[in-house]
Amino acid sequence: MLTAYSLSNRGPEPSAVDEGTGIAPGAVWVDAYEPTRGEELATEAFLGADLPTREESQEIEFSSRFYVEDAAVFMTASLLTGVDSGAPVISPLTIAVGNDRLVTLRYENFRALKQFVSLAGKPSSRCESVESMFNLMIEAIVDRAADVIEQIGANVDRLNGEIFSRDRAGKRKRPLEAVIGDIGFQDELAAKIRESLHSLERLVRFAGVALPNSFDKGTNRGRLKLAGRDIQSLEAHVTFLSSKIAFLLDATLGLISVEQNEVIRLLTIVATIFFPPTLIGTIYGMNFENMPELHWQWSYPLSLGLMIASALIPYLYFKRKGWL
Repeated sequence: MLTAYSLSNRGPEPSAVDEGTGIAPGAVWVDAYEPTRGEELATEAFLGADLPTREESQEIEFSSRFYVEDAAVFMTASLLTGVDSGAPVISPLTIAVGNDRLVTLRYENFRALKQFVSLAGKPSSRCESVESMFNLMIEAIVDRAADVIEQIGANVDRLNGEIFSRDRAGKRKRPLEAVIGDIGFQDELAAKIRESLHSLERLVRFAGVALPNSFDKGTNRGRLKLAGRDIQSLEAHVTFLSSKIAFLLDATLGLISVEQNEVIRLLTIVATIFFPPTLIGTIYGMNFENMPELHWQWSYPLSLGLMIASALIPYLYFKRKGWL
């Protein structure tokens, strides 16, 4: 699907895209979402350069993601999507700049681009040129990454409370076994957003070198550098969250081990308390002929008393030691 935009004093506005005549002459930005072969050809004619295939945009080597061809600069970043649906995936976003035109090639419905279109329509954005559109798009992508990191941080704080806090009855909100699954999901999310930020940082660095000089003039001066600093600060924060997630995982596994050891300890104490009475009952349950106690008048009460005493003495001892 192709969506073309032209620039006005109100920012980007949708422009006509016709299968027969192609993209309208006044368009400056074309967003290609899962394009067909015909749409790819129309976009290539609009940009004046060949678009990379999906396989090429997913390759990890630098030369396949960042290059200049036919006077057009191609930059591909791996962006995180699907966070709100609970199925986060990494998908490539290719941004091509050439001939005072901008093309985005994608295969997922990135929320960052929706935020960019919303921001670009505001008068305060001053989105009046391809250069300002590009910078604002990068800033919208960085803002979306920051939102995801804030969400991870909030979830980590929630998990911290579920692991270490209890209610008045001494019970946790959820079993620790269930918390482990959430910890694993947050760890996966942090790893994916770190990968996304790393690729975005490479894009910003390449853009600062490869894009025309017009991208570093006027109000656009320094915006890429500021975006690069924001990305670095986000990467540092994700590293901090990853270490905290690792701590929560270790703590959860340790608490599960402690609870299991507590159960084994109680079972051991109970078995120790009832072992002496069992021994006495076993001895007097033997069918030997020469057992003088069998003929005593008080042998049965005596054996019961021995059983009670042998169980009571270990119990009082354990209680005194604080093991119960």
